[in-house]
Amino acid sequence: MRKFIVCSVIAVMLLGLSLAALPVSLAPVQTTSANPGTGWLGKYYNNPNLEGAEVASRIDDQINFDWGDDSPFPGTVPVDGFSARWTATVNFPSSGLWTFRVSVDDGARLKIDQTMLIDEWHGSEAGYTTYENSIGQLTAGNHDLTVEYYDGGGRAAIIVEWFAGSDGGGDTSGGGSAPPTGTVYGPGLNWNGQYFNNPTLTGNPTVTRTDNDINFNWQNNAPAAGIPADNFSVRWTTTFNFPSAPQWHFKVGADDGVRLWIDSTIVVDEWHGVTQYTVYENDVFQLSAGNHTVKVEYYDATGLAGVQVRWWAIGGETGGGTSGAPAVVAPNPVWAAVTADTLNVRTGPGRGNPVITQIVYPDNYLVLGITPDFGWVKIELDGGGEGWVSNEWVWLWSRDDEFMHNVPLVDEPVAPPAPLVEPDPTGLRIILNGASTDTLNLRTGPSVYTGEKIGVVPQNATFTVEAKNSNGAWYLINYQGVRGWVSALYVRLLDGEPRDLVVSGEVLPEPPPGTLIVPEDPTGNPAVTVRGRATTNLRLRSGPSILNTEQIGSVPQNAEFVIEVRTEGGSWYRITWEGQVGWVNAAYITLLEGRVADIPVQ
Repeated sequence: MRKFIVCSVIAVMLLGLSLAALPVSLAPVQTTSANPGTGWLGKYYNNPNLEGAEVASRIDDQINFDWGDDSPFPGTVPVDGFSARWTATVNFPSSGLWTFRVSVDDGARLKIDQTMLIDEWHGSEAGYTTYENSIGQLTAGNHDLTVEYYDGGGRAAIIVEWFAGSDGGGDTSGGGSAPPTGTVYGPGLNWNGQYFNNPTLTGNPTVTRTDNDINFNWQNNAPAAGIPADNFSVRWTTTFNFPSAPQWHFKVGADDGVRLWIDSTIVVDEWHGVTQYTVYENDVFQLSAGNHTVKVEYYDATGLAGVQVRWWAIGGETGGGTSGAPAVVAPNPVWAAVTADTLNVRTGPGRGNPVITQIVYPDNYLVLGITPDFGWVKIELDGGGEGWVSNEWVWLWSRDDEFMHNVPLVDEPVAPPAPLVEPDPTGLRIILNGASTDTLNLRTGPSVYTGEKIGVVPQNATFTVEAKNSNGAWYLINYQGVRGWVSALYVRLLDGEPRDLVVSGEVLPEPPPGTLIVPEDPTGNPAVTVRGRATTNLRLRSGPSILNTEQIGSVPQNAEFVIEVRTEGGSWYRITWEGQVGWVNAAYITLLEGRVADIPVQ
């Protein structure tokens, strides 16, 4: 049998969805489930914002709940749109590195004493997601823990756990450049942070403070009072005593630009804009033991903002001051963690194949292969048997950072399901009205893996909602005459309830190859229009660069305009100002409507 049973798993999102307190992949946890016996004081609220007085309270032995589509207090707390706050004083038996993990659907925050460790107060289109963070120098003794949670809709679940070290006691050995084999450094180092209200670190800092950790996911928010939400920069410095290992691995993630120095040596130099959160890694060889100055510089242009810095020793003692090559080892296995209460296992890929058994949450199974569209996963069952499960109801994870290339592609035909008869006992199909809370992809089916993208629905657009899928995670909508499926997580129903909708398994026809249906507004313009404002006087240039281009005009401070296209890295925007088409530096533009991802690339 190749099954792992764990109390929670690291949610590694397929197709590279970026994270946020930055989900990571680690070895399977072998600790007691969710630290029972903690004695949490739980307060429950009938709104998603912890507002007003609690409507129910109790002592919870542990934070380990999967309410599904039910309420934690039926009749008192609603099924959807509720929140909870738990507090407890916990005695930590030893000093050193402690790791905290929160698995949640939808949003959660975790604070120890006055330090915010995990701040993920948002929903996830992927559903149940795991976040993790560590404290490098936690003192032994009593510490106050606070956990806050909200459910926006659909499934409601949360697990909170912690353990000494960085891997929960499991084996962390591994080759290549990914998992750390010892202590991970970064948290608990008392970074001196200088925050500037410009993206170039110029002038005097507006805010200076001590940061326990460089692990921030500000998203669209300002990092501190007096600092703008866009076009700011930060410089952190600290002195770190490196032990005797001569080879170190540095890992920095950022959106947008970032640089890292050890003393006067630059290790990471990525001072440019990006279209999404990006991770950079580099090794430092023959680093002498003792104190070294670590400096990190970061800037955010527009859109989401986030940065994380970590490092660890690799290769152990190599002796004689030589570095040596990292050992070549076999790739770590890939596991499928069950996220549904019960999941059908079939003889082949597709719901048209017969069910041979069922597996349950939170078991883990060895992955043997995956279909080319990533829709179905082949797993090894108890006793050595094999079967297929839908990728919508498992999380794929491994101890390797980049692991999908280790999964063999199995090109077997996917058997379509039999036509679904929509239950409608009254004979009256109820059509509701809805609005998008974010920019949404419109798809042919209720899945990010098998549903073909056929269009885009902008934020705050209104449309009719015709049906939901079997688990209520997707809505079938009609937007400006185009029918398609969107994630229910980002839809606000304007009338009625999800239970009013019929269940549908309709798969819409795919568009002709090479075409994409893009809805238009009533004037015929693209539905997603991005508008920006100049934060200073700008030069309008003939091309997206200051080199080999000419200034063809000027854009005054506070001017507003439509952003037509952007460069691939997002560092330059093309606009039309007073009839003149040209390019402006994106670092000095604040987006008023839309997101960077909505701007076409040229």
